[in-house]
Amino acid sequence: MFQRTILSFNGTVMVKNKILAQFAERAIDNPKAKFILIIDEINRANLPAVLGELIYALEYRGKPVNSLYELDEEREISLPNNLFIIGTMNTADRSVGHIDYAIRRRFAFKDVLPNEALVPSFAKDKFQTVSGLFSNEFLSSDFRKNDVQIGHSYFMAKDKEELDIKIKYEVIPILKEYVKDGVLSNKALDVISTL
Repeated sequence: MFQRTILSFNGTVMVKNKILAQFAERAIDNPKAKFILIIDEINRANLPAVLGELIYALEYRGKPVNSLYELDEEREISLPNNLFIIGTMNTADRSVGHIDYAIRRRFAFKDVLPNEALVPSFAKDKFQTVSGLFSNEFLSSDFRKNDVQIGHSYFMAKDKEELDIKIKYEVIPILKEYVKDGVLSNKALDVISTL
């Protein structure tokens, strides 16, 4: 997806830069600007396959690395210092694998935890009720609160009507799934029914 790749058409081999390599070229051409590439849900991808040889360029930032593929008689690829890559990931998503060590050492990690201060006043009671479900009383000891707690974005609504829709169609189904999967105990269903 992001690296330099080979395309074959009718037996003709063609090398083409993909998204990250193209973005890096723009950043190199504009050294005073800052370029930010955001990869949402980065943990859903097979990152070694997605980043390819550019994984080495992440480690040797600002220095050229040799690509496996030649483009315009050039094998070198460089990721400049004014190119920033931000990857988001949801630690509660157990359907995907963890980030492998080769990728992990090339990124810094920052937790963004649920923050009641970002929730509108009319939604604070619902936020607090849901947050209370992630206490020792309801949360399985196999899980950490910070890895599974529902975040503040579910409660950021423009009005009470929108909040009610989010609670009914987003929050309650996730909480019931948590009960089904053993993240929350069956006792949580009583609290969930009050939402």
